[in-house]
Amino acid sequence: MPYKKTVEEVEDALSEHDYLRGVGGFAMQHTIVSNYSSQTVVRPPDTVIRGRWFSDADEFAGESLLLNFRTDNARLGFQMGVGRFFEPDAVLNSCHSDLEADLRDVVELPKPRRLKTALSAAIAARRSERAFSGKAVSLPDLATILHHAQGASGELPYGNPSDPHGSITLRNAPSGGGLYPITIFVHAFNVDGLDAGSYEYLPHTHDLRAATPPGRHRRDLAEVFASPDFEISSAGFALTFVYNLYHNSRKYGDGGAVFALIEVGAILQNIHLARTALALIGCDQGGYDKQLIEQTLRLDGHSRHVVHVTVIGQED
Repeated sequence: MPYKKTVEEVEDALSEHDYLRGVGGFAMQHTIVSNYSSQTVVRPPDTVIRGRWFSDADEFAGESLLLNFRTDNARLGFQMGVGRFFEPDAVLNSCHSDLEADLRDVVELPKPRRLKTALSAAIAARRSERAFSGKAVSLPDLATILHHAQGASGELPYGNPSDPHGSITLRNAPSGGGLYPITIFVHAFNVDGLDAGSYEYLPHTHDLRAATPPGRHRRDLAEVFASPDFEISSAGFALTFVYNLYHNSRKYGDGGAVFALIEVGAILQNIHLARTALALIGCDQGGYDKQLIEQTLRLDGHSRHVVHVTVIGQED
């Protein structure tokens, strides 16, 4: 039977450690709420109050995802999905994934720079900062960051090594099954040699392709990416990460979404280490308007989803 502290022991602890009242208050936050909270504009965090007041019908999306996340090798469906991608047609599809890229009217990026900063130094120096100066980021710096994020780094031949049927292009960040379901979009505010606007990064050719209709200008993007933490138009550029559901869910099912988010984290680490080595600052954004960005990029919001945004620029 667990030991329960007496009232006197609790009072003694509170008198000796005055911060405990504040900690207790935080732990109890949102527990005394109306059972109509989820139907109002003031909605407390689901994980805090779920199970206290709400019915099973009031679902928590994160919990549902984890409950349906199934990647056990013993499951026949998972084995079939994975096995299908070892078939020749599926492998050849990966070998020729470059054919998906629209190469019309692309902006050619300069070759990426070789970063000389030691890895340990870059890791120790990396910080999230938002004091952007409004100074332009150079196009070579943008190209270097994109290359280290998702650029091509090698090839994996398929078939006879001496006479392969094709080769799969490998990138600088890992991806579950080598399917690369994440696309990076660049939203330029202050980049030398690049007009303000949104662009899709094409890893196979290391190019940019305009992703927004003609006429969308810097002010429009500033409204799309507006933040209460800083003036977005003072940043050099923002990066949007878009997940294509069909690129990896055909193989991994519900697990594909989890693998895609892991991939975003791997890409982000490369990005932040690269921009640190280039003496640029940046931060990740959690409060972006998902639907508005998807409308701006003309994404359907069903098979292609905005899953993250990060902002990079010159320090003030």
